Amino acid sequence: MKVQAPKGTRDILPGDVHKWQYIEKITADLNLNPEQVTKVEAAIREFFMEKKQMKQGGDKDGLRESKQDFKDDILNALTPAQQQKFMDNIQTYKQLLKR
Repeated sequence: MKVQAPKGTRDILPGDVHKWQYIEKITADLNLNPEQVTKVEAAIREFFMEKKQMKQGGDKDGLRESKQDFKDDILNALTPAQQQKFMDNIQTYKQLLKR
């Protein structure tokens, strides 16, 4: 039996699945508008690029700072009500990024 990929997922690399799951989860949970989704996507792309560089260089302090910058970028894209909901669920969102 032939297994087919779900529609629209062929261009997502296995290493990127958790990033898209994160975006989809907070988009649904926080009811993000298209502009907010764009900002979250940019923040996650920047974070993972910095994270890779910091890990390769062994820069733990830089990695901590990068994590805080990522969180701040997300919060800046949200309304006050969304910010509160994000902070209430932050542990769930962190787990999505650890995969």
